[in-house]
Amino acid sequence: MFPSTRAVRLLLVVALAAGLLVAAASVRAEDVLPDPKPTTAPSPVAEEDGAAKPPPAPAETAESAQDELSRRATDPTASPLTFGLINDVTTSYRDLEDGTPIDENGYLLKFQPVLPFKAWGVANILRMTVPYQVSGPGPEGLEDLTIFDMVILPQSWGRIGIGVVGSFAAATSDVSAHASAGPAIGVVVPVSKKLNLGLFNQNLFGNDVSISQIQPIAAYQLGSGWSLSLGDLQWPYDWDRGEFLSMPIGLQIGKVLPVAKQPMRFAVNPQYDMKDLPGGGRFKISFTVTLLLPEGKK
Repeated sequence: MFPSTRAVRLLLVVALAAGLLVAAASVRAEDVLPDPKPTTAPSPVAEEDGAAKPPPAPAETAESAQDELSRRATDPTASPLTFGLINDVTTSYRDLEDGTPIDENGYLLKFQPVLPFKAWGVANILRMTVPYQVSGPGPEGLEDLTIFDMVILPQSWGRIGIGVVGSFAAATSDVSAHASAGPAIGVVVPVSKKLNLGLFNQNLFGNDVSISQIQPIAAYQLGSGWSLSLGDLQWPYDWDRGEFLSMPIGLQIGKVLPVAKQPMRFAVNPQYDMKDLPGGGRFKISFTVTLLLPEGKK
């Protein structure tokens, strides 16, 4: 059982996540997902030969809405308003430096809201990640909170995101730098309507901290709200040590579907870490549940 202070911290994180999810869910469902059943029957469109062309089937409209949400949810430069809960379950660790094996599993819960907004007429995307180590070989409790804001600059070939990222260590952490910050940049190129490719880079500098993170972006829309992507593959490089701290590879399969008319996204992302770091995780599975809140109808 957790000590009382850790239990209180965990309850605070869960309460915060639950509160935001409930508040977001109070938005009317018809404002975030088009009703597949039209209220009035559209008039047929006459073709050149005089025959009436039937309107598109309602299922087609609903499917295109799911595909659009799936495309945006897998694009960090075009994300709608979302509230996500990411469950990282590490099932295998590498041995410690002295050869001692780590037999237990690890569970990291992350609350991740993504808030798009406009300031001075320019689109921004703000994302925050609040991780809580529930179990595992490391210390349990709140871990480093990360927040970044990017200005989105549309281009003829895609989108560029430029901004700043900051990381704040927990007060109980014994690290020398409790805060670090640096520039962030992302590039996404829509190769086709179904395929997006890109790269996202975050940099954190502070007292005894000099880390750059590289995240490849690749997402393919399979249709009907299904998508296949790389997921959240972060490759952090420590400039002081001169090496990568983690080198994960994996694929994420996701699905957007309405739950009681509220669009949500469910995804699973198995990952294998190629970096042979003593005590580091070898294999993990991420289960993600995301509440999607696209812009309401005008």
